[in-house]
Amino acid sequence: MRLEYLPLLPDSERVEISSAPFEVLKKDLNRIGVELDDEELKRIKHASTPTAVRAGNLILSQCRIADRIIFLTKGIAASEQNWPDGTSTIGRFFEHADFCTNLASAWSCDMASEDLLAITDVMGLAFPAQWFQREYLHGNGFGTYLRWRIMEAHLFDRDLICVKTSARMDKRYGFLKTHHRDVIGRTPQKDIARFLGVTPQGLSRYLRRLKAHKPNHGEIKRERKPSA
Repeated sequence: MRLEYLPLLPDSERVEISSAPFEVLKKDLNRIGVELDDEELKRIKHASTPTAVRAGNLILSQCRIADRIIFLTKGIAASEQNWPDGTSTIGRFFEHADFCTNLASAWSCDMASEDLLAITDVMGLAFPAQWFQREYLHGNGFGTYLRWRIMEAHLFDRDLICVKTSARMDKRYGFLKTHHRDVIGRTPQKDIARFLGVTPQGLSRYLRRLKAHKPNHGEIKRERKPSA
């Protein structure tokens, strides 16, 4: 799989390419209530690289150090864990205005434990991992925003872990409908099944029961994970 990044261009040539993704970032800053002056916005824009990756390609690769954090402005990405027996699972999805990377790898400079895969064509702003870390630790306006977003992600992941370890399929699928409604309509069913921890056939059976209003208490056979 090949990574497809837009080239880093001089500031005068980057405006047209980067203005739309950067507007998404500015809107999310406003959502948090963080106001930045023009100089701060210019500094952040200068640190970012407009990025585009086609569906099915890797954004960041497993077993390599994650050297960038992507602010996703369009499309759907997913963290993918590949197992020794040749199977793979999806840990979580990333959508519009999500920061996506293997944060543990970026923070510790260790090898990533999972791939970051473009499920659809994606666009975003790539920030160097070391720059991101400095802003998070020492930044004022933008640093406040990053600390808020990381806390949001932490709380989301806590709920995600609780739901994904549940034996009830209705809870897992309900979480997907609540938090990733666009994923259901734009993601291949096999990838949704990998996120839910079931086979595509098992997901199809569940959806047929759901359509018939007979969810059978959400019981469904889960795929067995390989032993460590």
